[in-house]
Amino acid sequence: MESEFLVFDNFPFKLTVIQVLMYELKLLGEPYNGCDEYFERYKADYITVSEEESLKRLEEYIERGTKLFTDLKIPCSLAPKIRYLYTGEEMNVYGNINPQWLDWEKYDDGAMFAITDISEREIKQFPNLVGFTFNMYISPPEELLRKLEGWGIEINPQD
Repeated sequence: MESEFLVFDNFPFKLTVIQVLMYELKLLGEPYNGCDEYFERYKADYITVSEEESLKRLEEYIERGTKLFTDLKIPCSLAPKIRYLYTGEEMNVYGNINPQWLDWEKYDDGAMFAITDISEREIKQFPNLVGFTFNMYISPPEELLRKLEGWGIEINPQD
């Protein structure tokens, strides 16, 4: 029996799919907007408080955003809508997890968001995926790029 929801082995890959379906195509309900909520709540002083206070404030947003996207069930029926994927630091999904992009050490310099692998089980769920652009500080491993090309997906150079 096939699942009615997509299966992900790699959280960073799931985030890239969420970016397209939630923020670009608006097919996953109301887009989660922890970033705007954070800046509305702390608009008076988010620039002037200490980094320690900023990190303390961010903790609930980071935890909430990470949990929301981890637990999010994506219907299999949406997979054919994905034709191209892009991953880059400016994506909404990342800013809604960590609105101020602080505490890089905790996230191993952004490695939490870097796509280092995609399983065949994951990729086969996207029958219309033809292209992928990587534009992160951490480049994808050559092995991953070879796998994607082997699956017929065009790798676009970084912007």
